[in-house]
Amino acid sequence: MNAFHKNVPDQTFETLNHHGEFTRLAISPGLINKHYTPAQFQKIAEIVGEKGAIKYSASYSILLSIPTSEVAEAMQALQEVGLYIAPSGSIIAMKACDFCDGEKMEAAPITEQLYHTLEGITVPARVRVNVNGCASACYNAVYDDIGLVYQQESFDVYLGAIPMGAKAQAGTLFAKRVDVEHIEDFLLQMMNFYKEHARPNEPFYKFYRRTKSTEYWELVKNSIN
Repeated sequence: MNAFHKNVPDQTFETLNHHGEFTRLAISPGLINKHYTPAQFQKIAEIVGEKGAIKYSASYSILLSIPTSEVAEAMQALQEVGLYIAPSGSIIAMKACDFCDGEKMEAAPITEQLYHTLEGITVPARVRVNVNGCASACYNAVYDDIGLVYQQESFDVYLGAIPMGAKAQAGTLFAKRVDVEHIEDFLLQMMNFYKEHARPNEPFYKFYRRTKSTEYWELVKNSIN
């Protein structure tokens, strides 16, 4: 009965900014953990209050719209209850599946290592690296800029996805069975090439499709052999 009770929200990020300056924060329990605690929800409600807004996003996070003047204090309070605040801007941003709610954690250590290496690196346009912990890839790694699907101490690497729009499509398999010990350098090589040769604000999928016939991509692929 409530599914269509109220289709248009009263408070959105856009409408709030008509009456003041608001900032949006993307929060989650972490890259792998998808479970919130009651205390975390209580803190979210306390911070947003009546003047802000809360929105569920399609990227495994909750979006909080809060007054810009309160952002620093809010971020500290959110982090104190164990919430992760995703960085914004033209950076490398990490995503991951829930590793079957902790039952398949083989890829967790390398996912954390990649996070510390890659997260926040400035690039021409935001690049989403999505790690899925088994061949099921149920968190749609192949529909992000760089999809990593873990299998037996290695990753299958997918590139070139168009994530949305009328021409949306999955990425294609670029490299199969890249060893865990090589994946970090493998990704850094790709990102350095992207940073050096991309046009201003060129999305990664457009850059890859424009340059994939060049010799460089074969050199990257052969570097793991």
